[in-house]
Amino acid sequence: MVKQNTKKQILGIEEQIKRLKEKQKRIINNTQREIGKYLMDSWEVEDVNEAKELIDSFNHQVKSLIEASSSKEDNEAEKNYPQNPPKG
Repeated sequence: MVKQNTKKQILGIEEQIKRLKEKQKRIINNTQREIGKYLMDSWEVEDVNEAKELIDSFNHQVKSLIEASSSKEDNEAEKNYPQNPPKG
């Protein structure tokens, strides 16, 4: 009987994993759709190819801004939390 119960539990867990993976896929798809819609609405672009061209043209600038922002945040964090605090 223990084997049957264990097998049931395993199958139940596998079903949960399957449902969660499907839910994850739906969330990702909805998020991407929402972001795409937001971008096209805010840039007032209706053509998908035009939107892709704009994204490609701004890609380098966005990555540079993200990198600069990340670097600035790292520097701020180091100022607030020194690695070797003074010994007292």
